Amino acid sequence: MFVTAVTAYREALVVFRIGTRVSFSRCFSCQGTPGSPNGTPERAMATVPGDDAGGTSVGVQILLAALANIVTSSSMAVFNAWIFRNGYHFQFSLIVVQQIVCSAFAFAQVTYLPGEKQKLRIAGPKYFRMLLPFAVIVAAKLYVQNKAFEYVSPAFYAMIASTLPVGITLLAIARGIEPFRLTTLFAAVLVSVGGVLIKAGEISLSPFGLFLTCVALGLDVVRLVLMQYLVQPLKLTGPGVMLLSSPLQCLIASIGAVFFESTDVALSIMAGNFPAMVWVLLALNGGLAMLVNLVLFAFMKVSTAVVVAITTPFKDLAIIVMSDTLVVRRVETPMSIAGFALACATSLAYNVHNIFRKEREAVEKAQNEGSLNSPLIPARQEKNLGYKMMKSEEAKQTETDEDADPATWRYVDGVNALLTCCSLGMLILATGVLAQLDPVEVARAYKLV
Repeated sequence: MFVTAVTAYREALVVFRIGTRVSFSRCFSCQGTPGSPNGTPERAMATVPGDDAGGTSVGVQILLAALANIVTSSSMAVFNAWIFRNGYHFQFSLIVVQQIVCSAFAFAQVTYLPGEKQKLRIAGPKYFRMLLPFAVIVAAKLYVQNKAFEYVSPAFYAMIASTLPVGITLLAIARGIEPFRLTTLFAAVLVSVGGVLIKAGEISLSPFGLFLTCVALGLDVVRLVLMQYLVQPLKLTGPGVMLLSSPLQCLIASIGAVFFESTDVALSIMAGNFPAMVWVLLALNGGLAMLVNLVLFAFMKVSTAVVVAITTPFKDLAIIVMSDTLVVRRVETPMSIAGFALACATSLAYNVHNIFRKEREAVEKAQNEGSLNSPLIPARQEKNLGYKMMKSEEAKQTETDEDADPATWRYVDGVNALLTCCSLGMLILATGVLAQLDPVEVARAYKLV
């Protein structure tokens, strides 16, 4: 769930900041690590610190934002796991609540951030052909991950999630997205060894919980693949993708709740197991989800890809400490700690190395293309007023052509889709539960008569 989410939004908020395919690195997987509310990618939210302020103040901003991101995201993961382990077993319905929060947050961003309304454009058929499959996978991943928390601790899940780069890297190489390199193979082997040590060091492990964990991580790999091939080609901003995909996830989770949870929810209500405290906890969960989104947005505005890569292991570590202290009280074995340290250190080193290599290759490519294509005598067309006016007219004509296309969705269409999906989802879920309630039993259970 949000333990996932943020899958809205965190792991990939910086994907393609440098115009490369770094999204297959763990630090950009907004949900190899539990703690984020949705699986929405963000392209180019990360900025280069120091452009607008002095170095010291910017450094302090980045540090505070990183600490806030670590605390809120890890708290979200642990809070969700605590709820599931204390009797609330309705994962689909909780996803509905969380995705409604994500939808509201995305609506506020697109509505009030400068330029976001104009950037929200998508062909109607692509909404169903490209965003719908992505939303289905994200919703399924959130559900399976939340279900796994009933059988394994968030600490174990976070440690196993540190091996996610292995599956992502192997798939990227198999698909030809990344070239085969010995450094990649070496890193994958070390991370795999770390995963084996984590598994071997677990004293008491539910086989079914381990199975759910592996399925959730597999769905996370599929999510990243769909993000690469379906979502990123849409060229939407992060808030735009969230505004369009979160309502779909809400509707999908509502359908799942009706088929798999509505009967149990109705029986639990009639048995008096939904006291006021449950609704308070759900409200707090939604409020924390909103806080995670706000902090994450602030963090990505001042951070860089390297900063995100560095903070990811610390977020996993925070989840482990909080889980072992508050959710499942236990002491990790030295073998598990060694495996986690090996997997995180290897993943961090490889990601940072990969980021700098990509940036260096991008600079070299730009320099080579400039030297080969530059005329002997520069024309300096960009300083010609007529040239600028011609380019401006071409851009305006392109926008006019897109606006004239009746199949193109814009801001108003996106908001209508949001309202339709969220309203329909809540209506479906409420109808499925209310249809199975006995008013007399409910009144007796809560002493209303």
